[in-house]
Amino acid sequence: MKQYHQYINEPWKKLLFWGLLLLLVVFLLFVVGGLIGYSISSNQSAFNFLNPDSWNHVFSFIR
Repeated sequence: MKQYHQYINEPWKKLLFWGLLLLLVVFLLFVVGGLIGYSISSNQSAFNFLNPDSWNHVFSFIR
């Protein structure tokens, strides 16, 4: 059985792999942190963090 690193032995493949992995981890941490923060700071369900109306309310402050 080959190890995964034998498939990504070229430098650009390693960079692409670690870059995509980093983006995935950052995205997951953003979602988990948002769910936790929204549930602590409001009396509503944590999953309202994913509701488009919540995001429209946040972006209304920026505009």
